[in-house]
Amino acid sequence: MTAPLEDPAYDILAALGEELAAGDVDNRLVPADGIAPAQLVVPLTAEDGTTASVNLCFLPGIDYPAVVQHLVALEHDVAPDAVETTARFLHLVNSTLPVTGFELGESAAAVVFRYVQPVSLNPLDPAVIVWPLSMIFHAVTRFDALVGEACRGASFEHLVSGYGRVMADLYADDAAAR
Repeated sequence: MTAPLEDPAYDILAALGEELAAGDVDNRLVPADGIAPAQLVVPLTAEDGTTASVNLCFLPGIDYPAVVQHLVALEHDVAPDAVETTARFLHLVNSTLPVTGFELGESAAAVVFRYVQPVSLNPLDPAVIVWPLSMIFHAVTRFDALVGEACRGASFEHLVSGYGRVMADLYADDAAAR
């Protein structure tokens, strides 16, 4: 394990965590451990109780520019007979997101949301991290239930109908805010 005081990524994530905390964004810093790099863990909780966490880390060995990975592991196992429909549904959802990242790992039978972005470190503008975090929050919390249904074998027609309801709610929220 790299000592946190000897890990520049840890220091940068610590400063970012302080900035997020100052903006009332809960987070927790985790030092590097073996091959796992230092990470900033940002919990996501939606109004409906949906919870997940975004793990932010700098990808090791990529320095010019540095690359930040945002990763959310969804809590759904993909049924073997649901792989094709789940992949198709994730593609549909990704096609309309401003930040795409839903992925199906067939070998692990899991769904994750992964977003990778190059960043400048001198200085690292927290807004460069916060904007994707907000987009990831909305993508994951709005579509998690449907992704779970896809993973359990729901029909594509059912998923498209649910997708339509989520999008209608999103547009209704926008109209009400005006």
